[in-house]
Amino acid sequence: MDTTEAAVQYRLQKWTNIFMDRKQSGMTVNQYCEANHISRDSYYYWYKRVRATALQQVSPSIIPIGTTSVMEQDPAEKTASPACNVFSPATLTLQVGDISLKVNEATPDMLLRRTLRILLEVK
Repeated sequence: MDTTEAAVQYRLQKWTNIFMDRKQSGMTVNQYCEANHISRDSYYYWYKRVRATALQQVSPSIIPIGTTSVMEQDPAEKTASPACNVFSPATLTLQVGDISLKVNEATPDMLLRRTLRILLEVK
């Protein structure tokens, strides 16, 4: 690691600590910045940089489960769901860190977006 990269890593860690401190303080961003003599522009600049770095490190991996032929299903499942198509809806698993989430074509887009946003903010 060269000096420039080490300096960037130091700043990212410093700002990560600031963001955690602000959250634990219960103050709004404006209140925290004013109390700690930090410009809002700097706060949001580094917030964006830290978040982008974190997203690169924990980028979700998508593991397709594939489709299951109706012929391969249990006979009880065939009668339970109408077989309009030869294949059941495609299912996939999203892996974010140690959390996995299974979704299929019937999963509402808004629910999936909200869930992914929450998972990425938790990390």
